[in-house]
Amino acid sequence: MSAHPLVGLPGGQPASVGWETMLRAAVRAEFQVDVYRPLPGDPALYGPTCAVSGCPGRGVNRSLGLKAKGKNRSTGAHHRGYLCLAHVQMWRSDGEPEINWWVRHCARALRTQSIRDPCKVDGCPRSALTQDLCGAHRHQWQRAGQPPLDAFQQIARPTKTVARRCIVPGCAFPRVARAGFCDGHAGAYRNVRYSHPGMAPEDYLEHLRRARAITAPRYDMRDLPPVVALEMALALQCRHDARRTQMQPLTFGQVARWAREEGVGSMLDRGETHWLARAQERFPNAKHRANPLALLRYIRQCSLQLREQSSGQELWEWDTWPADRIDVDGRWAHQRQRRIYFSEIDPLWLRDLAKRWARWRLTAATKSPASISVSTASIRRFCRWAEDHHIALTAPAAITRELLERYRADVFTLDVSQSRKTGLLTDLKVFLDDARLHDWAPGLPLNATYCRGEIPRKTQTLPRFIDEFVMGQLERDETIARLPDLTTQTAVLILMETGLRSVDCLFLPFDPITVDQAGAPYLRFYNHKLSREAIIPISERLTAQIRRQQHDVTERFSRTPSILLPRVRANPDGEVAFSWATLNSRLRRWLADCDVRDATGRRVRVTAHQFRHTVGTRMINNEVAIDTVQRMLDHASPEMTARYATIKDQTLRREWERYQQRINVQGEVIHLTPDGPMSDAEWAKENLARAKQTLPNGYCGLPLQQTCPHPNACLTCPSFLTIAEFLPLHRQQLARTEQLISQAEADGRQRLIDMNTPVRLNLLRIIDGLEALEEAGDDAA
Repeated sequence: MSAHPLVGLPGGQPASVGWETMLRAAVRAEFQVDVYRPLPGDPALYGPTCAVSGCPGRGVNRSLGLKAKGKNRSTGAHHRGYLCLAHVQMWRSDGEPEINWWVRHCARALRTQSIRDPCKVDGCPRSALTQDLCGAHRHQWQRAGQPPLDAFQQIARPTKTVARRCIVPGCAFPRVARAGFCDGHAGAYRNVRYSHPGMAPEDYLEHLRRARAITAPRYDMRDLPPVVALEMALALQCRHDARRTQMQPLTFGQVARWAREEGVGSMLDRGETHWLARAQERFPNAKHRANPLALLRYIRQCSLQLREQSSGQELWEWDTWPADRIDVDGRWAHQRQRRIYFSEIDPLWLRDLAKRWARWRLTAATKSPASISVSTASIRRFCRWAEDHHIALTAPAAITRELLERYRADVFTLDVSQSRKTGLLTDLKVFLDDARLHDWAPGLPLNATYCRGEIPRKTQTLPRFIDEFVMGQLERDETIARLPDLTTQTAVLILMETGLRSVDCLFLPFDPITVDQAGAPYLRFYNHKLSREAIIPISERLTAQIRRQQHDVTERFSRTPSILLPRVRANPDGEVAFSWATLNSRLRRWLADCDVRDATGRRVRVTAHQFRHTVGTRMINNEVAIDTVQRMLDHASPEMTARYATIKDQTLRREWERYQQRINVQGEVIHLTPDGPMSDAEWAKENLARAKQTLPNGYCGLPLQQTCPHPNACLTCPSFLTIAEFLPLHRQQLARTEQLISQAEADGRQRLIDMNTPVRLNLLRIIDGLEALEEAGDDAA
């Protein structure tokens, strides 16, 4: 299925003429060129400049950036570690010292880039020719017998200069030669003429221009159809204005060649499905296909957005909805979904119905742009399925119960996850039910839906907490320090200690810390899932880490950003937050670098959200009340927190099964069968007994409903059970009981002796039995 080509524009103009006119009016003159050359400093189109001061070369060596190890690891601030290829060669020839130190103290200017050094004599405005001296001071130095430069500084005389500058573009030194060059460029010009006899000054300027352009990016749009060239220029302009993700000239060239070979007059002539199929043919390797296809889609998106904005239509009538235009109050600004697409939904009546439904859901705030995007993707898949099976959806009446049953059967044969299969059917059901409820699709059959039980429910899984053996490795300061930069370290530490959702953590304000009257620190954050603010206590360790992050952020950016964890790259203003995908990618690399393994020796995989599950599980297992856990994790309902209580129940049962033997008052071992048919019933009885009566030295073995016939006489009760945990208490009670019997014998109180003698005997049996269990456990260990 392909999207409809442009058939016309407002005012009745033909598409070919009207669209080109619209593009020429929207694209600025600087981008309407055959070859666009961005200026150094453009973060999106030029990329990072060389870290060497004054070098305009493009930093292209990523291996010296965040992925560098040891002494050459960079924090990414101001693109530290990014060098042009020429300075990379210079750095390697110097023995590959520590990069930041080398950039500050040892890096030299490149003569091919026409950057000259100043004369070393204090106050001299001229450039250096040789020996770090200009021509005049070099002559004085030779006549003085070539003394040390420090001594020559004391006797050097000022030189005459002119106001006019060197003719080399960008050179601020005064000219001294007849050709118009400064000292340094005059010497370089003479050297070049040895290999190029007869070279004129203007030829030397062209030589320098070509040398400067060696590492500078350029975007070639020659030999492209006029409309295609304008569409690609519009994409350059949009990317330049957004000042975010860097565009690669290599990928741009791939798309330009692709468009030439396709022979299209416009990128909008053919639909998304066509371009995807051709991309799979042109780039069989999915990894090689990703960047060209993504850029082509971006070019089409910019063009579609311009066409719809200039059409005079209301936003809700567009085929592509920008998320930022819909989200007027910034409620969903944290979501990665930036657009909602309807262009592939055919026929037209179904597309209009989908737009009406999406508008209602968004304005009612019952779905977010990301959720709507998933739903429209499900509707598009249904349309493609109908087209593949030659089913004409001419009207709502064509969507019958029989059709939906056929679609359901085919969905469950797809090579996608079970969750996605359920989502495809659920999204279609919700869409059709809403349309029928509001009578938006007259003629839609009443039974055109999926009934209860036809769509499998999503599996309810228990919290995926991280094993304590693994957490013990991750929480060490030396392990945290191996994360690639301070921003990642701060994010991981916040997740570990607070259990915040990733989106809430990554969008923390610049100063999220507040204190109470006692000076205790708290973390203030916005719960994006529930759309409310929340506050939780934090440790002094985390407070200190956040303060270090604040100091680093203020140094990295010219002005203090509004967020605590800004993205490291492609973020010149610091207002783009660290992304979830980058965080998890660095977590995977971190675990591999630290060689983190579980108790069995296997490598582990940890996601950012698992820290939240771990915090909840830890609090429950440490006897924190459920309502407190609910407040700390900011859950909407206690039912969500109750999932962690299930983990607590399992933890207790594991402990119960670990001690599979109990001792009764006769000192006899009571064997349990944790894997037998009575296992669940025995565990329920254990829980009921603990709920019924709390004893200082054991548990009651009676069911909850049965009345105890021996109140306050548990040590003579046949239902009493105990474990080795209470052995010290039994020994203490035996000592008190023997002391009481001795005192009673001395006083002649036979009644007291008769009452405590059975207790003494039972205590002796219990202690002997528990000590035997302990000895057996030590031998087994």
